[in-house]
Amino acid sequence: MSNPSLRLSVLIAVLASAGLAACGQARAGAAEVVYQPIVENGELEFEYRGGWRRFDGGREEHGSIFEVGYGLNDHWFSEIELEQSFENGGPNRLESLEWENVFALTERGKYWMDFGIFAAYEHTFDPYDPDTLTIGPMFMKDIGPVTANVNLLFKREIGRGASHDTGLGYAWQVRWHGREALEFGVQGLGDLGTLNHLGRDSSQIAGPALFGQRRIGHSTLKWNAGVLAGLDRSAPNVTVRTQIELEMH
Repeated sequence: MSNPSLRLSVLIAVLASAGLAACGQARAGAAEVVYQPIVENGELEFEYRGGWRRFDGGREEHGSIFEVGYGLNDHWFSEIELEQSFENGGPNRLESLEWENVFALTERGKYWMDFGIFAAYEHTFDPYDPDTLTIGPMFMKDIGPVTANVNLLFKREIGRGASHDTGLGYAWQVRWHGREALEFGVQGLGDLGTLNHLGRDSSQIAGPALFGQRRIGHSTLKWNAGVLAGLDRSAPNVTVRTQIELEMH
């Protein structure tokens, strides 16, 4: 591994992993996303993610995430996100500030599978809730006209009131390529519980999604949206999520 930028990216990912090992389960929010191990050096990105979900008994949750990120080199993309949410028509409140990092450890399409590491630290604004550290591998594979993505996300709480357990979440996506303006796919998101009790308190959703992008000068506007149904008793009955990205090259 002769590339110094790549060595730095791997080192940061390893350090984050060590912190995770030394550090409970965090529920996925309404505006969660599938991450991809793709990084472009010098790319400036602005992103909005929105989500709505409804549970048994009529309880509803709304979430919005605003992000700005930058490709620091060919292997490391870093961004800051601000999340807000409200429930059942209640007041909108700021939930958290998160630092997210994508480390692309392979060159796009060079090997049998693309691989990367996702690492994030989330600071909550509620003084009674602990912060969260998340880290895990990202896999990406092109199979003819289809691109498949899988994320495995290990989560630990940090700080006051933190659980001593490690939670396991996941995200996956299958996308059929055609016209850039409109493509079809399927998405799934979920939490599998803690590592010592996998499946005991799982929450999983999946459903169809649409994708599109449009080039605007030297920039690219990308979007995707999905309607996901609950797959177990702990999951929301329905989740509607949207994601809009403006990538400036």
